[in-house]
Amino acid sequence: MRSFFQGLHRSFPVQLLLLHLRSHFLLLLVWLLVILMMSGILGPRLGIQYLFLDPEYLDMIGFWPFLIIGLAFGFFTMSWNLSTYLLIGGYFNFLASLSRPFFKYSINNALLPLGVFLAYCVWIVRFLRPGGNTADEWVIASESLSGLILGLVISLFGYAIYFNLTNRDISYYLPKFREPPPNMGPSRTVKQQASGYRPYRTRALASTLISLYDNPYRVTTYLNEQLKTRLVRSVAHYDSAVLQGIFRQNHVNAILLQFVSIFSLAMLGFLIDEPLFQIPAAASFLILLSLLVAIIGAISYWFSEWSFPLLLLLLAGFNWLTTTPFFPTGNQAYGLDYGSRSVYDTDKLAEDYHNGIVAEDLAATIAILDNWKARQPQEKPPFFVVCASGGGLTAGLWAMHVAQTLDKLSGERLLPATALMTGASGGLLGLAYLREAYRRDTAFHQHDAYRLDRISRDLLNSVAFSIVSNDLFLPFTTVEISGRTYRRDRAYNFEQELNRNTDGWLDKPLSAYREPEQRADIPLLFLTPSIVEDGSRLVISPQGVSYMAATPAALLGNLDLRPDMVDFRRLLAGQSPDSLRFTTALRMNATYPYVLPLVNLPTRPVVRAMDAGYRDNYGIASATRFLSVFRDWVRENTSGVHLVQISAFREEPTVEATDERTGVIENFFSPVGVAGNILGVQILDQEVLLGQLSDLLGPDFFHLHRFNYQSPANDPLQASVSLHLTEQEQRQVLLRLDDAEMKERLMEVVDVLRE
Repeated sequence: MRSFFQGLHRSFPVQLLLLHLRSHFLLLLVWLLVILMMSGILGPRLGIQYLFLDPEYLDMIGFWPFLIIGLAFGFFTMSWNLSTYLLIGGYFNFLASLSRPFFKYSINNALLPLGVFLAYCVWIVRFLRPGGNTADEWVIASESLSGLILGLVISLFGYAIYFNLTNRDISYYLPKFREPPPNMGPSRTVKQQASGYRPYRTRALASTLISLYDNPYRVTTYLNEQLKTRLVRSVAHYDSAVLQGIFRQNHVNAILLQFVSIFSLAMLGFLIDEPLFQIPAAASFLILLSLLVAIIGAISYWFSEWSFPLLLLLLAGFNWLTTTPFFPTGNQAYGLDYGSRSVYDTDKLAEDYHNGIVAEDLAATIAILDNWKARQPQEKPPFFVVCASGGGLTAGLWAMHVAQTLDKLSGERLLPATALMTGASGGLLGLAYLREAYRRDTAFHQHDAYRLDRISRDLLNSVAFSIVSNDLFLPFTTVEISGRTYRRDRAYNFEQELNRNTDGWLDKPLSAYREPEQRADIPLLFLTPSIVEDGSRLVISPQGVSYMAATPAALLGNLDLRPDMVDFRRLLAGQSPDSLRFTTALRMNATYPYVLPLVNLPTRPVVRAMDAGYRDNYGIASATRFLSVFRDWVRENTSGVHLVQISAFREEPTVEATDERTGVIENFFSPVGVAGNILGVQILDQEVLLGQLSDLLGPDFFHLHRFNYQSPANDPLQASVSLHLTEQEQRQVLLRLDDAEMKERLMEVVDVLRE
């Protein structure tokens, strides 16, 4: 038994794995990242694991998406093999004496990739069979696994063909060399075995001889193509220059293949608009990590112990390079004129709001409210405001589902009774699509299921592949929109995919909604992305909304308060604000960190817009500001305010009961906890705002209706904050309204609308 474990310890696969653990920390971190993403340990609320467990391709699930992920996993695995072969292949000179040395190296280097792949298969089966052992679940799981395995096999087979045709081994040089001396190499081993020599003594002798010459890690056995164990033989009788030449030639082929792969990805960036090339996001992530492995391996190969400082230096140099005018960076808002710039100065903005602009905008909005009232069946109708929270496609699907259901149950009265819609990111994607459908679809509720399907379709595949192919390798590409040229990046692909999913209905300039809103054909809709530099909110609307800039007391001059909101059209009056694409406005309101880029505005100094959720994830701050400004009109002309808050993942702030003591390191990071709980802080602040609004309007005049989606605590599937939804997540969201609690809340609102 002892000899067995000693032999196992000295086997090539085990020694390779141990060498990786000792020496290749950065490369192993990439594998760790893959494991954390696949398992759901990293970013479970962001739904990263679902990109691997339930991928989507061309609106299909099952075999084909997993086939592409299998291809990408094979690409990632071979990038790992190529990089590590460059780094440590030369330590094992016996490889050069074997036929197809890189192929054998890859087989023996498969412990880590194989372990991760098998774990991935287990996670897939566990995810696709949540209900038990039904035949349909087994069919889906088997199709998915067969696609994954086939993709991996095709990828590895393609690499094997390339290296079989290009790599040289010792057989290429063998005619030039004599046979091994009689006291060395395989000939002695064969004679000893034929005479009954004991195997463990053979291995011991072979290990001793090899370690003296060319095997510093004392490897005694390796696996061949048939996965059979073979003894390692000495190569001391070969010219070391020839052996190193074989490795160099193999290395050149490996490096050449890496460059060809990178060039191919860059070329695919030109085809990103074709749905066929919008591969699953998980595959894009694996390709991106493959490139990272290749870069780390190349730098480590050429610069050895200086590799880590050099990587840091390269990152710093790249960051500096992207700040120069020679390297275009920064996303732009499509439709705006970047040929000139507006001055961004809060003091100047505060002055502008006191020169009659506010009175003009107030009068225009009151005219809109009068038109809204004229369309209501009652003398004093209920005044509805709908707020939808952020939360990815889950929030968008939930917001549309709740609003459609309320409108249908009330006899199509919710949307006509709604004067204002506000919110953040995903929730407003759903409300904006619903509002446009209400404006143009005469058979509105006949297509409810169709719209729910469209708003929940994937938005992440094209974005992820754009990061890999276009943003990394083609940063200088441009696109022409409305007669103006803009830098192209993943934001453009997001908008294109959103347009495809919503039938192109939202592909129009901001000004296209001015007249429908003025006639009160549709509710007002405020988009409020946050400004990174000072934390202000940017109010995007086709109407003049300067009255949203500050509290009524500040606008009247009773208090000297700085504006905390900025009227988008007033700020950029000279940059064609009416030409802003509406899908761009929605994107500015939903710039999920890292997924979508921040938007540089044509101002001096340049300010950047990001997700509205940074300041107002639930739309409450904007709604309370609007109601505070028009409280007199609302009290005089309506029967009461009904604020419908549709939110996703709105968890009440809680403190877990624990008596555990915190450590010194944990205490060091404790002050950061409040910053990391930004949504919890918002909830508490907005509870105060709602209370103040109730005091302002009167408790009998203000009514709050809450519809919060939260995944069932006992359900293993927890819906995610992502731009990709699985079918199971969609089903879970839609079934939430069937709960008795939700039905009761629905009927409370329906009863108000039917009065």
